[in-house]
Amino acid sequence: MSDNLKITRLETQKKNKNRVSVFVNDEFAFGADLELIRNYGLQEGSLVTRKLVDEILLKDTKKRIKEKAFRYLAGRAHSEKELKTKLAQKGFDAKLIEEVIMELKSKNFIDDESFAFSYVRSRLIHRPAGERLLRQELWQKGIHEEIINRVLQKVFNETPQAELAQQLVVKLNRRYQNLEENKKRKRIYEFLIRRGFDWELVKEVVDKEFV
Repeated sequence: MSDNLKITRLETQKKNKNRVSVFVNDEFAFGADLELIRNYGLQEGSLVTRKLVDEILLKDTKKRIKEKAFRYLAGRAHSEKELKTKLAQKGFDAKLIEEVIMELKSKNFIDDESFAFSYVRSRLIHRPAGERLLRQELWQKGIHEEIINRVLQKVFNETPQAELAQQLVVKLNRRYQNLEENKKRKRIYEFLIRRGFDWELVKEVVDKEFV
């Protein structure tokens, strides 16, 4: 495209009524959000520069990134790392993703500490686990170590790991009631270790159950 462009046609896109295809000399030039087109006062016959087009496309891309981020957040809470990863997988520019993420963080749409608390509490309700496994899962989601430490300390002060492990032992004891005691104990040991409880704690609660 030359520096001075004359818009010859604006056409609402068939697949998305909120986007407009912009034609220069009756050839497709670019697509943009309808709101942006209106805000810039673009219409058939308007003259625009390449610089203005670049500005519109930049704002359009950031708007699409933000809309995609909100769709992800509407489904469930995400950590900063999770959201960045999903947006990058959609092919968006890393620098623009970072700018959008910073804006969302400043408005508290992304809060890793709140996310970590919600994640851990939900995990303990639906699939109880010990500190080791929870720490690993939070780290994989990009949560910083100091946040992980605060969250796990608070959560396990509310509900001690020994209490969680004991509840699982009682449940597993019923599940494996038809097994011989040695096999039952082995199954329970292995289950609790996989769930991230320390060996010493597992031994303590299992021995207590099988006194």
